[in-house]
Amino acid sequence: MLTVGGLDDKNRLLPAGWDMYRSSYGPTVDGLQKPEIIAPGIWIAAPILPDTPTAEQAVLLSELENAPDSELREIIRRHPGVDEDLDHATELAPYLLRQVVWIKIRDNNVISGHYKHVDGTSFAAPIASSIAAQILEAVPDLKPHEVKLALIRTAVRIAHVDVDRQGWGMVNPRAAIAAAMAMRGRGYH
Repeated sequence: MLTVGGLDDKNRLLPAGWDMYRSSYGPTVDGLQKPEIIAPGIWIAAPILPDTPTAEQAVLLSELENAPDSELREIIRRHPGVDEDLDHATELAPYLLRQVVWIKIRDNNVISGHYKHVDGTSFAAPIASSIAAQILEAVPDLKPHEVKLALIRTAVRIAHVDVDRQGWGMVNPRAAIAAAMAMRGRGYH
């Protein structure tokens, strides 16, 4: 088992400016410290579940964002009930209607008709899991504790953040995979 906390990497590859994203930390009931590592936990691009109200709205907003002003009202009228605010805005001037669309895109974190930005440790954990999967793809015979060892040994600490909040630090995919491959040569498994 591995506990993963959230990081706000500010969409930067280098740690300058990184900060913690809200997530639980501290000792568990059995005395283990969590999180053990951290991974990006905010502004993660994620697919939207198809055939849901969220997906319908994202598709509509994306279509409106890319449509000429002359077509905005008609597009909204073709999609009644998808977004109540847009339904009520059809009589606005196009520049005001475009403002409503922009606000909706921003407030709903829409990237496109199929993706939106999401946040939380429930998105940081799959990032760490995907790195573990890549480690196992590179070195299939590693044991679980060896995968964990590769992840924590290569994590990058954020200098201005308490260790209690970040554990071993931010996951480092390239270094973790390289460390796991080096284990094969040293007979760790």
